[in-house]
Amino acid sequence: MSINHVILGLLSREPLSGYEIKKIVQNSPFMHWSGNNNQIYKAVAELLDEGYVTKMVQHQAGAPSKNIYSITDAGQKALTNWLLTVTEAPVFKKQILVKLALAGQLKRGDLQNMLTAYADVVRMQAALSERELAQSRFAEQALSGSRKFMDLIRENVLDFYASERQWIRKAMDAVAEMTAGEAASPEAVAPKEVHGEGTDLNYRIQENRGRRFLHFTGGEAWIQREQDAIDIISLCAEHDTNAVVLDGKMLSDDFVQLRTGLAGAFLQKLGNYNIKAAVIMAGEQHLPARFREMVAEHRTGRTFRIFDNLESASDWLFA
Repeated sequence: MSINHVILGLLSREPLSGYEIKKIVQNSPFMHWSGNNNQIYKAVAELLDEGYVTKMVQHQAGAPSKNIYSITDAGQKALTNWLLTVTEAPVFKKQILVKLALAGQLKRGDLQNMLTAYADVVRMQAALSERELAQSRFAEQALSGSRKFMDLIRENVLDFYASERQWIRKAMDAVAEMTAGEAASPEAVAPKEVHGEGTDLNYRIQENRGRRFLHFTGGEAWIQREQDAIDIISLCAEHDTNAVVLDGKMLSDDFVQLRTGLAGAFLQKLGNYNIKAAVIMAGEQHLPARFREMVAEHRTGRTFRIFDNLESASDWLFA
């Protein structure tokens, strides 16, 4: 199977621009291609050469013209032939299994930390996949009689993550039974539970100009590691937003002192999922000079900014 077949399938539903094809591929959790520009436009050029698609230039007032691609009869025939070929065996590729097979020298605490970090990733990806499935072009344009297929796709994707989380619990139980090595205490390695109120990570769902954002209001020095970004990303996916406000007290010393690279790694992880973050902090003069420099550099960007009040922070999120 190649990206060419996917593009033919998308064009069999409706004419699309290269950018629209890219966004559909990127936002579909069951499509494993990166969907970058080079990949998409290379495939489209090949399909044009083969006569499987045609191109029409669409002129737009006040905006650049764009190319709209449509499938031809020959392309439809090629797509049908591919759909009827024998389907490849599912790819079985899990890095955690390779790590576990080679982790015989790790102590119990290290194994627990490894599995806990993986559990965080799985939980985050499950939430993001559910959101992407609900918002995908396929869900919006499910053809008559094919709604059941989208339901089956959703079941298949989410069952994978549910099964993986169940397996992680079994693996954690097996590791907990180990007695050799310098075992870490369960409290030190247990996955964080995130709730709306009454825990170390409190948050409120708020709105500005009719758009939703999450305001995290608790958790003294809560951000201690790069993985903590996963809790925020998961909650953003769960509540269908990509905007957050963090109270400044959540930033640990490692974050503001820039000693370990935590700030850069944490913000990069949020940026990878297009999450925009504002921090409420009363004045910057008490902050370390290097951190103030980093904040100044981000003022020209659109991903991270510090404010002294919630109103200004939320206005910037949706400016």
